[in-house]
Amino acid sequence: MRVRYHAAGEGPVVVLLHGVFVDHRVWLPTARRLAAAARVIVPDLPGAGASEKPTRYPFTREALADTVCDLLAGVSAPRAHVAGLGMGALVALTLAADRGEVVDRIAAVSPALGEGASLRVRVPAAPVVGPFVFKQLYNRAVLQGHLRGDVFAPGFRCDPALVDAWYDAFTTPEARECQWRMLVHAQADTDALGPRLRKVRAPTLVLWGDRAPRAPVTAAQRLAHELPAGRLEMIRGAGHAPPLERPEATAEALARHFAIPLPPVGPGDVEASG
Repeated sequence: MRVRYHAAGEGPVVVLLHGVFVDHRVWLPTARRLAAAARVIVPDLPGAGASEKPTRYPFTREALADTVCDLLAGVSAPRAHVAGLGMGALVALTLAADRGEVVDRIAAVSPALGEGASLRVRVPAAPVVGPFVFKQLYNRAVLQGHLRGDVFAPGFRCDPALVDAWYDAFTTPEARECQWRMLVHAQADTDALGPRLRKVRAPTLVLWGDRAPRAPVTAAQRLAHELPAGRLEMIRGAGHAPPLERPEATAEALARHFAIPLPPVGPGDVEASG
């Protein structure tokens, strides 16, 4: 299976994992900043972006974590810091619980814990009717509404061309099947993560936007408390996509957690990506 990834920079290896409906580009503004002091690897997970769309792939958290392990081996990185956004955060935690030998430190950014999910997410994941809704009725306007109402902080304006690119990436039947399976399987039964969190020995940062439109911050607080070496940090002015909404603040928080000294921001650097 071919997995496409973006790579930049030199230094400690940092892997950044995206969530459902998007691809590596949600991380690029933050990745560019981190690449000033780290070797940053940002994959399109199976079924997303420019990676293969293997409809027989299981799309469980465990399978995606195994794929990340294979990617690390493929880029000759025996260990890495790993940060995940949304569903990618659940994959990062699964990787740390099951394959702790390949993980240095973990960051769970806006982990998809299921609390406060809107109908735009719950209906496609529902039995029987869900596959039809997602594969036949989930159009560009629905994705735009999901990002605007469920993901981004109020007032954040994402580049419309980027949203169009994300939608175009899953318009084929194979891509929709993969995205639906990822939505259902990788984010299913988040309660099952609870007992496994005790196996996560890597220092773990839970990042949460203070303007997240859905899901209570208490869910993030609970997750940080359940992790043996977890702590919570808030990103001011961000919703559920801090790497895109507040890339500078997100990069600084990750760099502190990963103990990677970043150079000062240059005069041409910008904070927002919208």
